[in-house]
This record gives sequence, structure tokens and C-alpha cells, in this order.
Amino acid sequence: MAKSNLISLWSSVLTELKLSLSKTIFQTLFTNTKIKEYQKQIVTISCPNSYLADLIEKRYYSLVKAALDRQTGQNTSLLFVVAKPTAKKNTKPGPLFNQPPTPHHQPLTISKTGLSSQFSFNNFVVGDANHFAFAAAQGIIKNPGANYNPFFVWGGVGVGKTHLIQAIGNELTRLHPDWKVLYANAETFGSELIASLKEQTINKFKYKYRHVDVFLVDDIQFIAGKEYTQDEFFHTFNSLYLAGKQIILTSDRKPEEVQPLKDRLTSRFMGGLTVDIQPPDFEMRVAILKQKAEQRKIDLPEDALTFIAETIQSNARELEGALIQVANQAQVQQIRPNLEFVKNFFGIKRTIPGKKASYRHIVSAIAKYYHIKTSILTGKSRKKPIATARHIAAYFLRRELQLPLQRVGQILGNRDHTTIMHAEEKIDRLFSTNQQIRHEIIAIRKKIYS
Repeated sequence: MAKSNLISLWSSVLTELKLSLSKTIFQTLFTNTKIKEYQKQIVTISCPNSYLADLIEKRYYSLVKAALDRQTGQNTSLLFVVAKPTAKKNTKPGPLFNQPPTPHHQPLTISKTGLSSQFSFNNFVVGDANHFAFAAAQGIIKNPGANYNPFFVWGGVGVGKTHLIQAIGNELTRLHPDWKVLYANAETFGSELIASLKEQTINKFKYKYRHVDVFLVDDIQFIAGKEYTQDEFFHTFNSLYLAGKQIILTSDRKPEEVQPLKDRLTSRFMGGLTVDIQPPDFEMRVAILKQKAEQRKIDLPEDALTFIAETIQSNARELEGALIQVANQAQVQQIRPNLEFVKNFFGIKRTIPGKKASYRHIVSAIAKYYHIKTSILTGKSRKKPIATARHIAAYFLRRELQLPLQRVGQILGNRDHTTIMHAEEKIDRLFSTNQQIRHEIIAIRKKIYS
């Protein structure tokens, strides 16, 4: 098939894929792809790197094939290859980053509001996990104090609750510069209340919190079990609500699950709109990493960002933390980070290429790391810390040495192969979602190959 026809065919396929995929995943995976060859119903698709080629093949083979079948009228087979570089890369040393990455940007605080100007809708990534909360926030911007009052946002750590409500506060401050907007953490509210009682300035405290147009409270679960703080917050809430002022709250759980909390507060919290924000899906994680990398001016290739998004599946805060750690380590070593560097950072590849440890060395290293005897690690104890160490040992023996399930079971105390399979799957899952487990695995790997 002529080159012009291949371009036209792939353009039609991409048009179809755009309708089936989110904008983020389409741009991440398919923007730099093309058909290299089409012979005997075999379509060779060129990808910019091997990681994206593998990812597209694993996740979207059937989707791409279906689109090609419709466009060609044939039963096609797909072959994914890596495009050859068109020009030799410049190997001269250059700056790794436009500015040194730092663990945390210094937030710019708007006077007296408690808001940080780094939180805005411009840098808030919207996806399936938070689109409803985002839409509700836009409704509040248009008509504060009316439709969604109170607005209660709940979700796990690092999913963007604080970012969302501070973005609302910043936008309302911009639109209504004469309004009094106040952001506070529930713990701050409680500590200031106690301080005002000791200093006999309770009237000043009440004036501060009850004479505002928008009141944003983070982590409201922290008033649970604090009787006097709950009473004062109830009266503050009522005063603002009856005056038609906008109240926005966040928590790590639903209103009815914040315990112990007085019923009258629970009913108030549930009187408006309650929405949850879920952990980000893959597409959102990629978008978050791209946004954070651009914000911090970190130069990391697409396949490396995609790999981080696949590896860390918990929340935006961990994604940003991993990105910063990778950038800082690369800067210390004065190298430009790429996919291989990121894989090594996460311990996916051995620290010393070509060096292979014995199963005895691996088991011994894990036992030493957790300060237990090898006999206990391979023994019958089912105590949680020992069981976790044993699961990690199974994970290492399977991943590092590719030992059969039955052999790993023999090494770890003659355990059944299904037990080993379950252990490997569990640690693999925790590596993506549990920061502590991930750090432990990386540290153990370094010990094994040091």
C-alpha cells in the first residue's frame, strides 16, 4: 500500500480511537504512532518506544484491531514495532531541569484567607474519579450559598480534596474581591477555640468564623469526639447557614461515618450535597504527572511518566512525591532520567546488572531486614509482620530468580503453590498502592545486590 494511503488509513483509525478513549490516554499513547507497513493483512504499527508499544499491545490490541478491520474490511493482525530514531541524539551534557526540583513549592498565601494561590482550577486535573465533584464546584462558583450548601467532599488521602476546595475559595475571591473567604483546618478551628477560652477572647474568635461569606473547612473528621469543639462548630455552622453563606467541608469519610459525632452535626453535614473523590485511574495519573512535571519543570520522557503512572496507583500526592524523588536522584547523579533510570529507581531492575543472587542470599537478606531469624521466616508462624516478610520473600524468589511456585513453596517451609501464588499477587498489588511496602521492597533489593 502506498505511503499516502497508509497515512490516510491510520488517520481514519485514530479518528475512531478518539471517540473510544479519553483525551489524555489518546494523546499519551497514540499521538506519535503510525502505520509502517500493511502486507497480507498484517498491519505493522510504529511506536516511539518499546514501553508504549508493549502497553498499547497489552491494553488496546482488540480496540485498534477492530478499528482497522472496519476501515480495511479485512481480518487484520497487528504487529507493534519501535520507530527508529531519525536523528542522532545530542550527547553533550546539558541542564537536567530548567530549575532545580524542590520537595515542596513555597505556597503563596492570600492575606487573611488561609488560601494558597498554588491551588487553582487551572492546575486541577479532572477525570472520571472527580468529575462530579468538579462539576458541583463549578455550580457553587456560579451561585454560592444556594444550590449546594453545605458542600461536603470526602475521599482518601491525597486524592485532591484540599486542592478542589481551595480552588473554589480562590476563584470566589477573584470574582468577589469584597467578600470574606476563610479557609481553615478543623484542627486549627479547635486549637484556636481552646486558645480563645484561655485568653478570654472568645468573642474575637466567634467574630472571625461567623462573619465570613465563604467558610472552607478541611478534615472535619478531626472534631469527632471533641464535645465543646463540636458545639461551637454547630453554632458557627448554623449562623453562617441561616445567613445564606457558603459552607464547604472535606473529610476522609462520609458524614455518617465520622464518629463519634453528634447527630445534629451529621444531619447538618448531610443537608446539602455530598460527593466523593476516588483515587485517580490510569489516565488521570498520567495527566497528573504531566501537569506536575510541567509545573516543576522536570524533563522526563513520556514512557517514564507512563511507567510511574502504572506503578503507583494510590493517589496524586504519592505520584508527585515519586516524580520529585526521581528528579532529585537524577540531579544528584547528574544524568538525564529515562525509562531505565525510573525502573531502577523503583527497583524493577537489579541495581547491579548481571549480578544474580542465590535463593539463600535473598531469604537471608529479607530476614535480616525485618530482624527475624531465617528459621522463623520459613517456619509456621502466621503473625502479621512475619507473614508479610514471607510474602515479600515469595515475591522476590519468583520475580528475581523466576523459580517455579512449587520450588518457592519448598524454600519457604514446604508451603502449597497456591499460597505462594497468592503471596506474589498480593505484594505485586501492594507495590502499586502501598508506599511503605514499596519503600521496603526497594530497600531490600538494594541490600540483596549491594
